[in-house]
Amino acid sequence: MAENVKQFKDVTITFEAPSGGTFKVYTDMPGGVMTLGRVITLPTTTSRTEKTFPLDNPTLLEGKLIQFRCESGGIVRLLGGSIRFRKIGTYIDGTVGEVWQTQELSF
Repeated sequence: MAENVKQFKDVTITFEAPSGGTFKVYTDMPGGVMTLGRVITLPTTTSRTEKTFPLDNPTLLEGKLIQFRCESGGIVRLLGGSIRFRKIGTYIDGTVGEVWQTQELSF
C-alpha cells in the first residue's frame, strides 16, 4: 500500500547517560528494509539532559518508518523525546505491484 514518505529533520532526547552512549537511527528507505542512517554520540552526563541532534547532515533522512536504538557500556536512561519531520509525498513501489491512477476526469 502506498504511504507518505517523510523527511526527518532532527530528534530531541531527554536522557541521563553517566557512561555516554550511542543512539542509532534507522529508516526504511531506500529499499524498504530498515537501514542504519545515522549514529549519534550521546555525551556523558551527570544529570537529566535535553539535547537536539540534527538528522539532516549531509542530507535529510527519508522514509516511511523510523526506528531508534540506544547502546552503551553502562546505563542510559531515556526519559523522553520528539522528532521533527515533514511529509513530502507518496512513494509508489512498482516492484511489489503498486500503481498510481488518477481520479476520473470530466472534460
